[in-house]
Amino acid sequence: MQMVSNISEQTATDRQPFMAFVVDDRSYKLMQDVTEALLLPSETIRNGTVQEARSYLNEVRSPGLLIVDIEGVESPVEEIVALSEVCELGTRLIVLGDNNDVALFRDLLSIGAADYMVKPLTQDQVMACISALDDGGSGLSIMGRTGKIVSVIHSRGGAGSSTIAANMGAIIADETNKRVVLVDLDTHFGDLALILGADARGGLADALAQPERIDSLFLERVTSQAADRLYVVGGEEGLDEAISNNREAVDTLLGELKTQFHYVIVDVPQTINELVRRTLQISGLILIVTDLSLTGMRDTARLIKYVKETNPGCQIGLIANKVGENPRAEIPIAEFEKGAGRKLDFQVPFEANTVLKAANLGEPIIGGKGNVGKVLKQISEHFIGLDKDTKKASKKGFLASFSRKG
Repeated sequence: MQMVSNISEQTATDRQPFMAFVVDDRSYKLMQDVTEALLLPSETIRNGTVQEARSYLNEVRSPGLLIVDIEGVESPVEEIVALSEVCELGTRLIVLGDNNDVALFRDLLSIGAADYMVKPLTQDQVMACISALDDGGSGLSIMGRTGKIVSVIHSRGGAGSSTIAANMGAIIADETNKRVVLVDLDTHFGDLALILGADARGGLADALAQPERIDSLFLERVTSQAADRLYVVGGEEGLDEAISNNREAVDTLLGELKTQFHYVIVDVPQTINELVRRTLQISGLILIVTDLSLTGMRDTARLIKYVKETNPGCQIGLIANKVGENPRAEIPIAEFEKGAGRKLDFQVPFEANTVLKAANLGEPIIGGKGNVGKVLKQISEHFIGLDKDTKKASKKGFLASFSRKG
């Protein structure tokens, strides 16, 4: 059946296409009949409340299609909102219940549910609802949310924007239950994958040249996993290979990634071409990384002016990196801020041993190691707003998910 094929294609190999949590035996049997008819995995049907669904999905990837039962729940809208916080973007939600209330139906749809179905139900009703979703109906992303695009760009070569981007991604993935993807737009000399000890699978150049090929399956092939919930898209293309400057490809690529990841962090090269221009135009947050040199001050001011003109609603952050590396060549902070036209948000100190050790191990600088690690965590908390009460994803710690070299 074509519908089942489409559902499966919209999910990665480690993500279930379907999952259901129901609270009564009749609904459980009904879900079994539906999955059998649609050739979906029946082992993903569970006896459980919406609260139990939230607890379970806090530990595993959410499915492409999720059915939950709110029978007996005192505050169903609040529970669905809480459920959405642990679900991946792109999860489609069908809610079952026993309250035939039009106001409840409207409230659930307004917060992103695809449908609310009142029990008792028939197999045909449930299958028709799923078919409507697959035919392009509403509720294609839970809560109507998509991910946030964060661009990190340096105003001065060697300022360390890739280090900032990689560590922000690692910290967000470590501190929250959010999925993060890092995109390295420097297809020839990018080093995001190297910093995180991940494989550079390539394929980004093909995606930019042929945006019509970009879908969830294509992205799965070109995305490498660096750690739990942390992924990298990049490549080490041949130096003689020309890269397409098709700005529409950026919309397609980042748009597709936004449906699968909570944060899309783009490491943007300083070369201003159509790819870079379009990326900066559609970003919700742009972090400018600079040193404290005269050239850095000049080009920081130029970048700030450009972003304000082309993306006036965007949040801008300014970070001075490697502060203290070459004190004689550094402009005093007050003078730099005056020339740049705004104050620095953060100053990352120069700690060669900390950075080099992490780079040699292919690991991020996290866990508050040294002053650099502490400031990098502060940057992530300030601009992303990390939930400090969020449970760590792995009891063994974040670095345990990285494979050491050698």
